[in-house]
Amino acid sequence: FLAHVNEAGEVLERELSGLLAPFIGGVVVEQRGTGLLRGVQLSSDPSRLIELARDRGLLLVAAANNTIRLVPPLNTSFADIKKGAAIIGDCVKQLASEQTTA
Repeated sequence: FLAHVNEAGEVLERELSGLLAPFIGGVVVEQRGTGLLRGVQLSSDPSRLIELARDRGLLLVAAANNTIRLVPPLNTSFADIKKGAAIIGDCVKQLASEQTTA
């Protein structure tokens, strides 16, 4: 079980890093955390990102003023981790687009 949890944390970090890298220094300030407990700090209030994710079926939690907290269940499948990360990536991309046109 612990091996799965450790590998799941690595999958989450790898997926988020790849998807968020183009937005570091813009919409995204940084990704931090360890294992499955992750935070994505944004350059603005996370409410819009949380709304976009919810519309796509992913529930996110705000932490502090500009951060979303990710705490998936320890038994989450790798496929679900990748799907969730992809949703976050799509939402960040949309948020960046909205901020560019605003």
